[in-house]
Amino acid sequence: MMIRELRREMREIGIFGGRIAISEVILFSIFLADILMLGLIDEISLSAALLVNSTFVLFFVTALGFLQGALPLASAHWEKADKPRFFATVMGSLIIAALIAGGVVTLFAGYVPLLRMLGFADDLLAEAQRYIIFILPGYALAFLYIAVRNAVIATGDSSDFMTLSLSALLLNVGLNWVLGFGVSVASITIPGLGIAGIGLASSLVEIFLLTGFTLLLWRTGFRPVRMARDQMRQVIGEQCRLGLPVGVLFFVDSTLFSAILIIVGRHDVQGMAALALIFEWIALAVMVPVGLSEAIIQRVSALRASGGSFQILVMACMCLSGLYLAVLALIQFGFGINMPALFILEGEAHPALMLLLNEYALMGFGVAIMYSHVIIVAGILRGLLDVMASMIAVVLCYWVVGIGLTLIFVEIMGLGSRHALIAVLLSAVLAALSISWQLHRSGRKFG
Repeated sequence: MMIRELRREMREIGIFGGRIAISEVILFSIFLADILMLGLIDEISLSAALLVNSTFVLFFVTALGFLQGALPLASAHWEKADKPRFFATVMGSLIIAALIAGGVVTLFAGYVPLLRMLGFADDLLAEAQRYIIFILPGYALAFLYIAVRNAVIATGDSSDFMTLSLSALLLNVGLNWVLGFGVSVASITIPGLGIAGIGLASSLVEIFLLTGFTLLLWRTGFRPVRMARDQMRQVIGEQCRLGLPVGVLFFVDSTLFSAILIIVGRHDVQGMAALALIFEWIALAVMVPVGLSEAIIQRVSALRASGGSFQILVMACMCLSGLYLAVLALIQFGFGINMPALFILEGEAHPALMLLLNEYALMGFGVAIMYSHVIIVAGILRGLLDVMASMIAVVLCYWVVGIGLTLIFVEIMGLGSRHALIAVLLSAVLAALSISWQLHRSGRKFG
């Protein structure tokens, strides 16, 4: 009986979460496609866009965590068929997303003057300004997209996620080419806009995604509702209490790699490049656990609302995560394909860098394993509304252990990138152990 239930749960989460996970990978590929297109223009355009996007990504990832505060609440209301409270929760999330979008737009209005004060080159600033003007609408809509997408996930239906995401990727590539480089068909000529065209393409793709997911949400029966001021304050406050710790967790997670690269880059540029490629691969690899975790939050919240036991669910989550990591291990070590090295188009021209990537392969894979485990377990805890523990564990382990040990190894002891990666691995192992212990404690409370 238990095996049958485990297989059923794995199948349900695998289908529901698998669609979300694959859509996450596809959407991540949109960013990679933008980088490829910008690299074909010139190095200044690529550098300007990377600089602007690196700042936006920090806001986006933090908001991604912060807005997850609505997901377990909306999932529980949907499971209980309490549509008025579900509608109110979604409206609260949209209000928070709109406020975040307004704040980010305001900050980017002063972004180029700030860079000028910091001494950045004028040609870089000119390209950055052109890019910001055209991509800023897309940046603002991206936060509303998160809120709408979370609302659809809360209903337990991800059937159209892959279709929308793949369509967005293809649309992005096509628009990037047409608007960035121009096209001439018969007597019709569309001039290329360079970096401005790439930014405009991103904004148009964001409009497409937001429209698509809004239609999916509308199909569930959702309609905007008016809320009294007291009700609005209660709904938003409830989401902020859950979302703030998760937002901090995502912020810490996104800044760890950047901090490590900055510390190592001051002394070892080649070592920094190797770590950057490994971290880029880890970020891509954990997109699947990130997608699964969003499905897990919905499933755990639904079980919590219905009073069901979630022990089988936990086992199913761990089995699915283990299967995914086993496939990655087979590719990496069974077939001998060093995946971070695939980001280098001409590996033979960089023998020393390739040597470092091969040397660091096992440790990099270990970090990916620990990160995946932390993401999956944190998703279960969020579904149980237990968010403070995962936040504290990540802050202490990633910042104190990860960055702290790297500073000691590199700045004080004069060691290199290898020991920086060891510090990251140790911090990830400690985070995985501490968050697993918290899951055990929470599991006893909820059965």
